[in-house]
Amino acid sequence: ENGVAEAASPFNENVGFMAYNALAGGMLTGKYLGTPAAFDNNNREQAMKSLEQPRGRMDTRGWGSTLYRYRTDAAQAAIVEYNNIAKDNGMSLTELSLRWCRQRSLITTTLVGHTNMKQLKESIQFFTKKEALSEKTMWE
Repeated sequence: ENGVAEAASPFNENVGFMAYNALAGGMLTGKYLGTPAAFDNNNREQAMKSLEQPRGRMDTRGWGSTLYRYRTDAAQAAIVEYNNIAKDNGMSLTELSLRWCRQRSLITTTLVGHTNMKQLKESIQFFTKKEALSEKTMWE
């Protein structure tokens, strides 16, 4: 957000920003916390199973090999911390991620990807919650 807030100002360009890939290709859903994405998994048997029955795009040959930025050591450490914050606040990692986007003043829309109706309904539920995340949660 550093340096782009000026563009969002009604006194300047008055534009909003889209949170692109808000769930980081599925990494912020928590589904890869226990078992790494197929291309990152040193356990060949697990990796092959993930490729044969993908949990999401990180387990596919196409997307899985291109979205590495979401699977770096630093990203993995952050995801674990975000998951802890979510648990401490009684919500899923997905809910925390989407509600964080909704609450950012510069973000006017969020691009989310779904592979089924259950995921879509869950996201709509999180976006329509009235209560805001606490200042403490936002800071963390």
